[in-house]
Amino acid sequence: MADMESQFTKFFAKLDRDLEDLSLGGEFSDASGNLMRDAGVLVLLAMAIAQSDEPGTLKAAAPALISDGKALLAATDAASAASAVKAMKADLESPASSAETVTWEKAVQLAPLMSKVVPSLTTEIKRLSKNEKTLLRAGNVDKVAGDAALLTVVAAGSRLCVSETSAPDQEALWKEYCDQFGALSLNVNRAARALSDGGAFDDYGAALKELEKTCSVCHAKFCNAK
Repeated sequence: MADMESQFTKFFAKLDRDLEDLSLGGEFSDASGNLMRDAGVLVLLAMAIAQSDEPGTLKAAAPALISDGKALLAATDAASAASAVKAMKADLESPASSAETVTWEKAVQLAPLMSKVVPSLTTEIKRLSKNEKTLLRAGNVDKVAGDAALLTVVAAGSRLCVSETSAPDQEALWKEYCDQFGALSLNVNRAARALSDGGAFDDYGAALKELEKTCSVCHAKFCNAK
C-alpha cells in the first residue's frame, strides 16, 4: 500500500505542471496529453488503493478520487480540467468515508499507458538496476519498488482494454498476459524491498529478468495498440 500511495502522491504532484502546460495555449486535445496520462494513472492507483486489504492514508478518499479522476479524463477544456483537479485536492484534504464498493472497470485508455507510462517506468527501473551499487544508493530502492508497484497496478487496470490492442479477439490471452505481468512486477517490488533486509541482488536481478521476458512476449502479440 505504501508504494501505491507514494506513486499517487508523485503523479498528483504533476497535475499543477500539466495545467500550466495548458495555459501556454493551443488546442486542448494537443496540449493535454501529459495531463490525461497522469489522470489515468491516478484513477488506476485510486482503484487499487480502494480495493487493497491493507490500511492506508488515501483509502478513505479513494472512491471520491476515482470520480475526480474520471472528471479530469472527461475534461474538454482547461477550465473543466482545473475544476476536476481542484475537486481532487479538496477530497485529499478532507476525505469523506464511503461505503461504495470499488471494482476494476475500464476507465482509462490503453495507448497512453503502453506508449508513455510503462516505457518510462521500465526504463527507470533498468537504469537504477544496472548493478548493486547503483540500486543501493539513497532512494533508488524506493524508486524501483514504487515503479514496480505501479506496473502491477497498470497491469490490473489494463485487463479490460483488449479492444484497444491489435488482437481484440484474444481476450483470454490478453488477461493472462496482464495477470502474469502484474505478478512478475509485484515480484520485482518484493525483491527490491527485500534488499533492505539482506536480500540478494541476484534474486532481484532474476525477478527483473523474468519481467522483461514477459514484456517481449506480450509486445509480439498485442503491441499495436489502436
